Amino acid sequence: MKKIFCFLFIPFMLFSCSKSARGYDELEKSLMGILLKKDENSVVKQLEKTADLGNEDVFGLAYAYLGETGEDFWNRYLKKSKGIAEFYKASYLQKQNPNDDQIIPLLESSAKQGFVRSYFTLGRIYEDKFEFEKAQEYLKKGKDAGDMYATYSYEYNKKFSNEYKKMENLDKKLKDGSISKDEKKELGTLVLEVMSDYEKAYDILKEFISEGFSPALYAKGKILESEDKEDEAVQLYNQSFEKDKYYLSAFELASKLVNRSKDNYQLALQVLDAAKSDKSVVLGYQGFIYENMKDYDKAEDYYQKAIQKGDVDVMNYLGRLYETKNELKKAKNIYNKAYQLGSIPAGYRLAYVLEEIEAEKTKSKVKDNVRKSKEAKQILEKLSENGDDYSTVDLSLYYPEKDKNIRILNLKAAAKLNSTAFYNLGVYYYTRNDKNKSKVYFRIAKDNGYDIGPVFEKFIEGK
Repeated sequence: MKKIFCFLFIPFMLFSCSKSARGYDELEKSLMGILLKKDENSVVKQLEKTADLGNEDVFGLAYAYLGETGEDFWNRYLKKSKGIAEFYKASYLQKQNPNDDQIIPLLESSAKQGFVRSYFTLGRIYEDKFEFEKAQEYLKKGKDAGDMYATYSYEYNKKFSNEYKKMENLDKKLKDGSISKDEKKELGTLVLEVMSDYEKAYDILKEFISEGFSPALYAKGKILESEDKEDEAVQLYNQSFEKDKYYLSAFELASKLVNRSKDNYQLALQVLDAAKSDKSVVLGYQGFIYENMKDYDKAEDYYQKAIQKGDVDVMNYLGRLYETKNELKKAKNIYNKAYQLGSIPAGYRLAYVLEEIEAEKTKSKVKDNVRKSKEAKQILEKLSENGDDYSTVDLSLYYPEKDKNIRILNLKAAAKLNSTAFYNLGVYYYTRNDKNKSKVYFRIAKDNGYDIGPVFEKFIEGK
């Protein structure tokens, strides 16, 4: 059985829609069993006991713990978990043997039972199959049901409806062997630039590497980087940049210059300027560089240009710029726009800005343990329901010190292996004089990079 040794590097997503307090004592016992590395049979029995009580957060924890051996667990709760077991079994099957004939019915069943995140996954599956109209149907259902991941993807895809239709037609030609050389180049380039799928793009374009086709060179560079061959990747980015100033290669080279040293800002801007591109990724990164150079007017100008292209992610950068300039109303407006388009990071920042505005109204100072804005709380509740564990942790700050929701919310986030939640639970049990639990949580938080402070350092060392 696959064990959890380092929580920071487990690639999975967890989603919870649990509204009740059922099974959280049992969930904590499951979590403690994993943290203390108890024998796997006892951990699995505890996970099953927690699920039998109707606790929905346990399924994500089980997925992390069971890894490749969890099919029996999911089978036990099919048709008994509001679609959650179906979703995780589908996720398990995608890793083992990506057979759509098995996976799609599970996800459709999951969605019908009320687990709306399955609509997003179905949308992604149909995108990969180049069935974009079908993908949008599922993403629209997810959006209408309040799923932010589906909302974000639906709104993104809508901007490129013409490009998606073209890809769908070209993919049919690719499959029946009637595609021309130029059409194949066009398809691979669209997959790369619109879908951001460099692996699939490389499969289509790799035969054009020898002739120096820039999108092919770029896609191969991204493959090499994923294999920790950065020097070879940079050579390909340079090759495509020198040949025709390919904008994605310009972005990669500029970002590497910036990451290396702030002394390279001007050189990075020269690289981006040479690309002569109006793509949002270039415009947004130019704004980012100017912001770091503290030329806020130019930064705002480039961010706005990228946003005019429909780039939701750049809205978050502009929002942070407005926060830096203490223009909170402007920050609120741009975050709210991005939030409505499905951006979870924008929603998180929006909640923070609303608290700052509330504090200004009352002439008080926002403190980490005091939250007052009802609107901010509602946003965090939605983000938490969409699976954002940091919002779940922050939501716990809206409850009085002894309210049971503080423990429950942090347990929900801890089940998603959130280091701040581990720390908060350490504090929770420390104030209740439960030294054993407190030390376990503090140690796990520390092991996962959280600075627990000198007082608790001494505490866990027994000093």
